[in-house]
Amino acid sequence: MGLDHIFHPRSIAVVGATGGPFSVHTMMFLDTLIKIGYKGELYPVSPSQETVSGLKAYRNLKEIPGAVDHVTSLIPAAATLDLARDCVIKGVRSMQLFTAGFAETGEAAGAELQRDLVNIARTGGVRIIGPNCMGIYCPASALSYCPDFPQEAGSVGFISQSGSYTYLLVRMAAARGIRFSKVISYGNGADVNEIELLDYLSHDPDTEIVCAYVEGTRDGRRLLQVLSEAAGRKPVVIIKKGHTQAGSRGANSHTGALAGNDSVWEGVIKQAGAVRVDDVEEMVDMLVTFRFLPLPTGRRAAVLGVGGGVTVRASDQCESGGLVLPPVPDEMRTELKRFVPLAGSMFRNPVDVLAERYVDVWAPLVNALDTWDDPDILIWQISPEIEPLREEIVHQYMMETRSRMMRVFSIARKPKAIVVHAVESGPGLRSLDALRTMCQEHEIAFYPSLYRAARAITRYLDWNQQRNVRQYPRR
Repeated sequence: MGLDHIFHPRSIAVVGATGGPFSVHTMMFLDTLIKIGYKGELYPVSPSQETVSGLKAYRNLKEIPGAVDHVTSLIPAAATLDLARDCVIKGVRSMQLFTAGFAETGEAAGAELQRDLVNIARTGGVRIIGPNCMGIYCPASALSYCPDFPQEAGSVGFISQSGSYTYLLVRMAAARGIRFSKVISYGNGADVNEIELLDYLSHDPDTEIVCAYVEGTRDGRRLLQVLSEAAGRKPVVIIKKGHTQAGSRGANSHTGALAGNDSVWEGVIKQAGAVRVDDVEEMVDMLVTFRFLPLPTGRRAAVLGVGGGVTVRASDQCESGGLVLPPVPDEMRTELKRFVPLAGSMFRNPVDVLAERYVDVWAPLVNALDTWDDPDILIWQISPEIEPLREEIVHQYMMETRSRMMRVFSIARKPKAIVVHAVESGPGLRSLDALRTMCQEHEIAFYPSLYRAARAITRYLDWNQQRNVRQYPRR
């Protein structure tokens, strides 16, 4: 837990902060901390201004009267060696560099500058995050570089060589109910790198699920060891980019990483017991699955929803994603016909029922499918774009009806998920957002397509089979 102090600094200096309405970097790294209520001391460092963002500014780090635990650098790369020396003199514990222009440039001078920076910092025990990175988001400590990130802490830890991927993942996952313990954008990883961060998160009591965006590593053998240990304790989900020749070149120019052979990476991730996904959308799907879906006993699903063509598509998407749709047996069909209007319905699997029109049949329908032995999971598919009317009163009626249906669905005993798919229009997006919020309230796994739901659930089952564990505890 040697990195723990990085996530709990008592004071922060932002070097290179400037005033003005369009000082974007100051807004990110100083104003955000003020806005979200960081409780420690904040020190803007600016040689030309007396105040920045309403705080007294200092000409340099050494003029700050109090102790400084953490420094954020917004200054040009050429000035960072002097800053590192000041950090050593001041007794700073960690230093994060948004500053770029080091090894990621591919130039010998940039690589040398990065080595010198690390060497100076190490003389005083200063840990470096970056350079060329966004730094740390830790809700429990009110640390962030984005004011719209959720301020509630969660149980997912994320490390990323890419800063932009932290924005993508946090925002996309937050919309589906996922909250984070710690997120670290580590850029070039000149000092604190993916190996040390994975090891930290694997032991962190606040983190139950670990995920990572990785472009490369400088020590594959050690990474395998740490990744295996982490995956033995917690679910680990990885995006590994740079798998094509062009992507490998891009990774090198982005963070100076050694991308390596993709088949080797595939083997390492599989051998370690982690889950590899192709991109951020699939990572969010896996986080939702681990967080909200109790482990099904198998791959058989019962799908219920509305729409003939949509139902046919559901069959293809489920099976393409790895789930099996067992046919509804004759005795079950006979049971359903007792309380479901036959006109406009289909009792095969998927089950196509106009329940939104006949909402009173929803409870016995869900109960019947919940007690049917064959399926291991229930999936309710919703298609707002097939609604024939879009008047506001109709929209309100549909939302109220679906809210009632959601309460019934939420108490089913089988593992369950909801899919709201094929949404593009403004009214459809309104419905999607409302339904997504309902899923968060009831802690039900939500997916934007049946294929993505089936793919994530299949990976979940494969991971469990490989690890030979029943289920990790979840919050």
